Amino acid sequence: MAIASFYAGEDITAGDAVFVESNGVLFKGIGTERANASVVGFAIDSVSSGNLTRVDVDAQCTSLSSLTPGTDYFLSLTTSGQIYDYTNWTADFSLISASGAFLTRVGKASATTNLNIEIVSPIYVIK
Repeated sequence: MAIASFYAGEDITAGDAVFVESNGVLFKGIGTERANASVVGFAIDSVSSGNLTRVDVDAQCTSLSSLTPGTDYFLSLTTSGQIYDYTNWTADFSLISASGAFLTRVGKASATTNLNIEIVSPIYVIK
C-alpha cells in the first residue's frame, strides 16, 4: 500500500476522492475539469483545511458505504469527493449544463464498504 501525505486546501473527509493542485495542495475531486478529475487516491483522514492528511493511492479504501460488490465506480460530476456507479454517473452527466465532462474510473467495489483503488486517467465525454 502506498500512502502519501498532503496539506488539505479544504475540509476533507476520510473516503473522499482527492486530487493535488499544481502547488501540491489536496482538494476533493470532481469531474468537471481535467485537473480536478485527475484523482490521485482517497483520503484516509478527516481534516480541516490547512492540515496534513494521508492519501491511499493504490490499495483499498475502507471508509465508504453502500457500495455494490463487483461494480466499477466513477468520480462524481456534481458532488466533490464522491463516487458513483456508472448508472448514477450518467444521471449526474444529464444534470450538468456544460457541453461535456470527465469520466474518471476510480476502482471496483470488493464489499459494501471497500473499494479496490484502480484509478484510470480521466476521459472527456461530450454531450
